[in-house]
Amino acid sequence: MARTASAHPARLEWRNNMAVVGWVFMAIWTGMLVLFTWLFIREGGFNQFSPPVEIGIMALFWLFSVGGCRFFFAMPRVQVTIVLSEVVVRERWAWRLREERFSLRKLAAPVFSEEKDSDGDAYFKSTLTLPSGRKVDIAEAHDKKAVQAAHDRLIAAMT
Repeated sequence: MARTASAHPARLEWRNNMAVVGWVFMAIWTGMLVLFTWLFIREGGFNQFSPPVEIGIMALFWLFSVGGCRFFFAMPRVQVTIVLSEVVVRERWAWRLREERFSLRKLAAPVFSEEKDSDGDAYFKSTLTLPSGRKVDIAEAHDKKAVQAAHDRLIAAMT
C-alpha cells in the first residue's frame, strides 16, 4: 500500500527529558556540598567527631558527588524528529550535542520493555536502535500507558 503525505502529519516528535532530573539533582547536591565544605574549612571542622573522621566523611561525600556527576551528566536528553521520510536524532548533554540524520527506511522498530526500578516497581521504556547500532530511549516512565502510546505512535509513523 502506498503511503501518502496526507496520511501522516508532516512532523512527528518524541522527547525524553528524564536526564534533566538527574542533572538538577546533582547540581543541587554539589552546590550544597560546596557550601558545607566551605563551612567545614571556615569553622575548622564540625566538632562532632575527631578531625580525621570528619575529613573522611567529607571525602566520602565528595566521592559520591564526583561519581554521581559522572553518572548523571553522562545521560543525554533525547529528541527524535521525523519529517516526511527523514529521521533526526538529537542527543543533548549539558555541554555537547550529537545529531544523526538518516532515512526512515533504515530505522528498526522500537522495542518496548518492562524493567524494575530501584524500589522494585515496574518501569517502562521504548528503545530505538539507530542504524549506527546505538540505542536511545524515546520514552521512559512508570506509566505504562504513556510509554506505550509514544511507542505505538512511532511504530505508526514507520508504516
